[in-house]
Amino acid sequence: MQAHIAKSRTNGVIRPPGSKSYTIRAVLCAGLANGVSGITGALDSDDSSAVVSCVGALGARVSESSGALEITGLGSLNRSSELHCGESGATFRFLIAIAAAMPVRTVVRCAPSLARRPVHPLLSSLEEMGALCELDSKTGTVTVIGTTRQGGDVHLKGGISSQFLSALLLSGPLYRDGLDVYLDVPIVSQRYVAMTMDCMKSFGVRVEVSEGGRHYKVNPARYRSARYSVEADWSAAAPLLALGAMGGDVTVEGLRAESLQADVRVLSLLKSAGARLEATDDGFRVTRSALREYEMYIDDAIDLLPIGCAVAAAAPGRSVLRGIERARDKESDRVGSMADGLARCSVPVSVEKSRMSVEGGRVRGARVSSFNDHRIAMSFGVLGSLTGGMTVEGAECVAKTYPGFWDDLRSLGVEVECHE
Repeated sequence: MQAHIAKSRTNGVIRPPGSKSYTIRAVLCAGLANGVSGITGALDSDDSSAVVSCVGALGARVSESSGALEITGLGSLNRSSELHCGESGATFRFLIAIAAAMPVRTVVRCAPSLARRPVHPLLSSLEEMGALCELDSKTGTVTVIGTTRQGGDVHLKGGISSQFLSALLLSGPLYRDGLDVYLDVPIVSQRYVAMTMDCMKSFGVRVEVSEGGRHYKVNPARYRSARYSVEADWSAAAPLLALGAMGGDVTVEGLRAESLQADVRVLSLLKSAGARLEATDDGFRVTRSALREYEMYIDDAIDLLPIGCAVAAAAPGRSVLRGIERARDKESDRVGSMADGLARCSVPVSVEKSRMSVEGGRVRGARVSSFNDHRIAMSFGVLGSLTGGMTVEGAECVAKTYPGFWDDLRSLGVEVECHE
């Protein structure tokens, strides 16, 4: 599908969908809990559908009523399963660790597009626990023979992905004696781990952190059923807030500045770029202003790189994003994807190993590829409201996390036409 975006003046109020990260964690905790849990505000997207399908395959019962999920925990951990995670990298990694704690054979599959993303450090930790893990990197399949150990110590490389640690923590309550995770260095993207611990706490499991963030202890406990409300997604809110800064007056509701979500840092990004930003009773309002060049270290909010590049392209001057390395291992190589698209939009971009510079202020609309990456598609969609004449190829990929994105842009006044 192609999305054609015309130059538009935007105005309106919008509420983004529920947090993808919290939805995935809450569904897994509920699926592993004893009893019946209720989840409201959950994201409805390809990624959330994948995790719901997987907990069902494990034996949990899931139903939906009035927009809420009701999940009856699986109870027994002895059911051999085949789990299809689609393009949800978090679901894939989390379920590999959960499968390793179950003394049965489980096959965990992801889409081939995710197969190139790193998973070996997690598999090494699980094998230390006594699980057998066989990876077919061509098909994105991991066959897991779960351990019979009842807990203990495990070691993990902390400098690659926070999802590895979150995966181990989520599996911790499945071990009778608990789990102690030791890191060689403090974890990257600490906020995502904090979200994991926050969600686990809501389902009755506490995690203790010591040794300067190098030791995580999951005490012996089982997940308990809970009533859980998913907060709005700051990653989805980021392009909507940027839209206001570029093209008019946009209020995004349902957002909390004190959120643990990493992409709450979009507020700092927009302020640094000169956006006019004010808090409301239930979110934030951004109105059009003269943007300026800015610099930002983005490693701890790496999903902001695409929209950060779009804002930089709109702002006169030379903006610099540092700490970009991990953006290369997302749904696409986001550094390369944004550099390619911006070059097509007549924006000079310089890329080094750990930083990229964007010469903004003279951006033009063009035909760009989404590289089947939802964040790339959304970022160029927003930029197109400023430039006009923007065509985003592969625009359907937004269904991964924000199926209603193009409709929501229209509701804010953006002229968007989508067709095959």
